[in-house]
Amino acid sequence: MGKAKPSSEEASQSQPESFLKKSSKFKKGTAPAKDNVNSASQEVLIKVGGFEYKTPTKKTRIFIASLVIGLNLLLVIAVLLYFYNPWFKDFIYNVGRT
Repeated sequence: MGKAKPSSEEASQSQPESFLKKSSKFKKGTAPAKDNVNSASQEVLIKVGGFEYKTPTKKTRIFIASLVIGLNLLLVIAVLLYFYNPWFKDFIYNVGRT
């Protein structure tokens, strides 16, 4: 009958290297250096008047995420104490009364 189709490995090996280099979506040297991140290289998201909101750095995102998770855990603990500890429930109930 006819020839069998080559496997994907064979097909990729049969193409010349120049074709692979030209068809590559990413080129070397296009990514910014991680060590040299300053305010000028950050992307501006909102620009209103003289105020520019830029994308937060990795350190800022980690700090905000940690703060949110910590406060959520504190809320869960407070809710559990409210439902399972009568003293805490009375304390919360009477905080605004005295």
